[in-house]
Amino acid sequence: MDNANLAAAWLSFAATAVGLGGLISQASAINEQLDPFHANRTVEYLGIWFQRQARFPWWKIAKPPPLGPVIAAKMAEGFCGFNDLYITRIPVAPPGKAGWSTVLAMFNHEPPVLGPLGADVGAVEKGGNVVTSVASVAPTGSVNGNGAPRSANWAHLERTALTRHQSHACITISRTTLITMLVVTNGRPVFQYSDATGFRAGYASYCGQWYITWPIGQEAIIKFASHDSIGSTEVLPRSFRQRVDRCGQMVSGVVSSPTSSFAVAFGGRRPAGDYVLEHAVKGFQGAHSGRHLYNMMGGRAFEVDYLVARPESTTPTPSPSTRFLDLPSKEDGKPTVRLRIPPHEEEVLKQALDCLPWTSLSWSLHRGMRDVLLAYGKGVMDMHRDNLAELLRRTVEERPDVFRLRGWDPEFVRNNMGHMAASAVLAGRGNSGDSVRVVSDIVEAYVGDWDVAKLDEVNFWRRERKNSEEEEELDVQAVVALTKFFVLEWSQEFDYQLYHHLPIELFFG
Repeated sequence: MDNANLAAAWLSFAATAVGLGGLISQASAINEQLDPFHANRTVEYLGIWFQRQARFPWWKIAKPPPLGPVIAAKMAEGFCGFNDLYITRIPVAPPGKAGWSTVLAMFNHEPPVLGPLGADVGAVEKGGNVVTSVASVAPTGSVNGNGAPRSANWAHLERTALTRHQSHACITISRTTLITMLVVTNGRPVFQYSDATGFRAGYASYCGQWYITWPIGQEAIIKFASHDSIGSTEVLPRSFRQRVDRCGQMVSGVVSSPTSSFAVAFGGRRPAGDYVLEHAVKGFQGAHSGRHLYNMMGGRAFEVDYLVARPESTTPTPSPSTRFLDLPSKEDGKPTVRLRIPPHEEEVLKQALDCLPWTSLSWSLHRGMRDVLLAYGKGVMDMHRDNLAELLRRTVEERPDVFRLRGWDPEFVRNNMGHMAASAVLAGRGNSGDSVRVVSDIVEAYVGDWDVAKLDEVNFWRRERKNSEEEEELDVQAVVALTKFFVLEWSQEFDYQLYHHLPIELFFG
């Protein structure tokens, strides 16, 4: 009898244990389905951030939200603390589906290694462009041998819990961070709607597509997707350098000198009429223009001069030397604004053109600054356009090995690069970031050992000019200055008051 009772007790215990085990396993499976982040915990969604998630015991039922990086960016502090970014248009490492994961796979705080590890890799740094070259160049976008690409993994970033919004696991960023990322990637508006349903906008950029959605009464969310049209056909160097502070200045309409206290900001477009340009010393803090965005990005507007168009109170009697510019109006963009340029203000414009920062990519640009500088310098640029185009074409023809070492596809250099650069300069304007990268890299090879500080300020526009229409011989200073003007011609207008349409914080999914 005792043996029978003992056996029954053990059987009852075993059945209970099996039942509890089954219940626990079922509860875990049910919880997986009820977990709001269930579809967002995969390596396909998180990319490299999947490996940085905390591990949980199998028996633990409730899981905390996954972790993502804390991203902050502004002109004064750079992107996550780095002012110099080495950007790739194709993610170096496989990104996740999350937009923030894709961006971090394209932004690097050091030049990425794009060939096999252990190969003879050399970083060629000229001016604003940094290219990582490999001794045996593989087809662009691929990795040969037994190695893998290596990029910044941003493992040092602080991590925080992701927030579930719709079907996305989101980080939270500020509107300043969003605008900084837009201008660093040369964003330009494709569409924008603000109505009773909320705010929607799309921005095309050199690195991909940005989408902003803020439905009425809901949270604002940003999405980012890299280009789907670039792959094995890529012939450009995979990485190039962008300076966060310079991108922030240009979108705010500010030009500064790297060697002096010179800093001047430009006003926005004005209604049709007659105006005179006025230089207000330290006047940017009182301006409406891009002043608030400049301060939001960490700038000190009270240290910056201001060029403002004041309405003409009387009709002046022009002298033969008086300079007038016909500019687009605020209402319809037609050239119905007539701006008189006094002699002192003309000297300020010349110094601003000489101090335009160097870049490898076109700017997302304050349109008021773009209007004035283009109108003022177009005549000189047209005078030298043919010579500059021929110089670029000849430089590529004479130095093909230099460009191969800088990461350009050899066949592209041999058959297309020089002609593409010449055509871009002769066109006068356009919106191709590739064309700007081609022209700027040729000039960097042409100037040789000039560093970026030397490229940032030249002495060309401030020179005394002959009255004759004959073309001057182009020296190195002239080539650099005209190339920076070419970048202005190919830059994109950007609404520096975009922040008005955005909340202080947004979800980035």
